[in-house]
Amino acid sequence: MANLDFEPIITALTGAVTPTQIIGLVASIVAFGIPFVFMWFGMRKVIKIFRSAVMGGHITV
Repeated sequence: MANLDFEPIITALTGAVTPTQIIGLVASIVAFGIPFVFMWFGMRKVIKIFRSAVMGGHITV
């Protein structure tokens, strides 16, 4: 195990992946995740409204 040389693999990876591609990947992940975050907070709000309507007997927004 100690004699393994990872230098060719590291060189190939650093030559194949550019910082621009990494930034593009992170940007696309963030852009894809933002609607899910808003959906999460929206669902929490809807559940809170529903629970308060059931427990309290009236709907407030």
